[in-house]
Amino acid sequence: MNAYIFSGLGADKRAFKYIKFPAHLNIIHIDWIEPHDKEMITNYALRISQDINSKEPFVLIGLSFGGIICTEIAQILKPSKVILISSVKNKYELPFLYRIVGFLKLNKLLPKKSSTKVNFITTWFFGCESHSDKALLKEIIGTSNPSFTIWAINEIVNWKQTCNDNSFIRIHGDKDRILPIINFTPNYIIANTGHLMIVNNAEQISEIICKEI
Repeated sequence: MNAYIFSGLGADKRAFKYIKFPAHLNIIHIDWIEPHDKEMITNYALRISQDINSKEPFVLIGLSFGGIICTEIAQILKPSKVILISSVKNKYELPFLYRIVGFLKLNKLLPKKSSTKVNFITTWFFGCESHSDKALLKEIIGTSNPSFTIWAINEIVNWKQTCNDNSFIRIHGDKDRILPIINFTPNYIIANTGHLMIVNNAEQISEIICKEI
C-alpha cells in the first residue's frame, strides 16, 4: 500500500528521518509545490493531490501543516486511512488566538525574512531541549522557502475547514505549544513532549503507526 507523507510547515522529509514505517508500506514523501498568487488552500490541496495514485488503496500521513493539507485532500480523494501527527483537522481546533490574528490580518505584519530565523522563542515553541533537536530545527527552518511559509501561515489563520471525520488517527504531544490540546482529544497522547515529538519521540510514534496501518 502506498503511504503519502506530508511534512510540516517549513520542513521536508528530514522531519521523518527517525520514523520506522511498516515494511508493507511504500513510502512516498510529497514535496511542497509553489503556491499560486493568492491561492486558497483548497485549490492548493487539489493540485498537490495530483501526485497521489487514487486508483489504488492509500494512506495519508501528515505532520503539523502537512496534516492540514491531508485533511483537505481527504475531502477530495478517499484515503484508506488518515494519520495526523501534531496537527488539527478543522478551524475549531486551532487556538482561538490564531483566528483572531487572521481576522485582524496581523500575520501580514510578519517580515518574510523572519520566517527562516530560529531563536530561543522558536525553540521554546517547538519544545526543543537538546542541542541536536535545536540544530535540526535550525537546519530545516533555515533552508525553508520564506514565500511558502508566509503563504501557509496566512492559510492557517484563515482556515475555513469544518471537517469532523472521527476516523482520523490523531497523535499529539501533551506539551505542544504551537497546536496545544485545547479544543480536541487525540487518539494517542505522547506524554511530556512538544511539537517536535516526531524527532524526539520517534520510537513511540513509529509503534503507533505500525499498530494502526
